[in-house]
Amino acid sequence: MNIFGRLDKKIDIYDKIALLFFSLWIIIFLLNSSFAGTWNEKPVMCEQKEIALQAVKDKGEIPMFTGIQSTKVRNKEGLSVVPAHIPIQLFVNIKTKTYTIMEYHPSYNSACVISFGNDWKSIGAKS
Repeated sequence: MNIFGRLDKKIDIYDKIALLFFSLWIIIFLLNSSFAGTWNEKPVMCEQKEIALQAVKDKGEIPMFTGIQSTKVRNKEGLSVVPAHIPIQLFVNIKTKTYTIMEYHPSYNSACVISFGNDWKSIGAKS
């Protein structure tokens, strides 16, 4: 006799169905967890709008692009389910090749630097 009991018996149709569903569940679980994105904390620098804009101007950067972004923000419970729609701008100094990307929070009159750096390049076809 086998110590596992049922291993020497034939697998009936219900066992096959259960095994199929269990296998599918494992595959779906593995695929979902491997492709799921996660929200990470990224420090940003924020300042009153006028002060932030003066700092960018002092670097000789001028606004090149602007748009309205949909972004996650915090509320009392944590990350808000509903994204905020706020202005974003890219400032560039063409001579020094520095750039700054800022988002503006009108309700706080606050501008936040979400990226800055150097070696800015324009990519794409030239007209």
